[in-house]
Amino acid sequence: MSVAPIKSDLQARSDQASRLREMLGQPRLVESNPAPLPRPRLIALASGKGGVGKTLTSISLATAIANLGQRVVLIDADFGAANADIMLGLSPLRRLDECFRHRFGAGHGLSELAIDSGAGFRLVPGAVGLGRPPGAGDRAMLLDDLSGLESSTDVVLVDCSAGVGVGVLDMASPADLTAVVLTPEPTAIADAYALIKSLVIRDGAEAGDRLGLIVNQVSNRAEALRVHRRICAVAHRFLGIRPDLLGWVPSDRAIPRGVREQRIVARGKVRSAAGKTMKKAAKQILARLDRDKSS
Repeated sequence: MSVAPIKSDLQARSDQASRLREMLGQPRLVESNPAPLPRPRLIALASGKGGVGKTLTSISLATAIANLGQRVVLIDADFGAANADIMLGLSPLRRLDECFRHRFGAGHGLSELAIDSGAGFRLVPGAVGLGRPPGAGDRAMLLDDLSGLESSTDVVLVDCSAGVGVGVLDMASPADLTAVVLTPEPTAIADAYALIKSLVIRDGAEAGDRLGLIVNQVSNRAEALRVHRRICAVAHRFLGIRPDLLGWVPSDRAIPRGVREQRIVARGKVRSAAGKTMKKAAKQILARLDRDKSS
């Protein structure tokens, strides 16, 4: 296959992500309120491989940001294998696949699908067992429909599918910040770097400014720093970027028990040590987004 068509396709997707970021960055005027509505800040959570605790990290981060006074919506965009609602002990009657079937028409948008999570944020339950994964047009419509959340949302978190597929890149590219979740396992580190490399190849070096790491299942902060340094050394050498360490989560026996009991969150707080470290990460992430917005 010729290299030219591949480069052309990557450039087209990069241009699409740039247009989506520009569209999401423009304040929207409504007739009843002439003042511009601030658009929600968009955070994507992705991982190079499954099994690293990405969805639990998404729930923990959404809870922590909500506890800081932000109005939060978590979109479970793990297409076909969504389980955030299960972890939260919810039984939603409507899921994200309804939006795709009805092309995000009236009554079938993200704002209508969002339900109370019981943890201080709203959840858009993900699709389960899709016959086919959403296409590029479906994913673009999903991102476009975020405008319907503007009047009631400060922060939107997107729990992406695992891996480095084009669907993941489409969801992560327009985000203000992409948090790559990984563990200290060598395979998780290698796959996290593969995801980072894919985003940089697609969107250029500026993608590095919108990337950060959350290291899960570590014994202590020192181990998280070692993993971060290892990723940064390779990313700086070959990609010219140094992703920030956004946060770290210690291993905790309470997590598997909470998942089994479908009681990850109690009284608006995550039932594990992850709650404390995620609160620190949430503060750092919000401060970074505010800094990026003002620069």
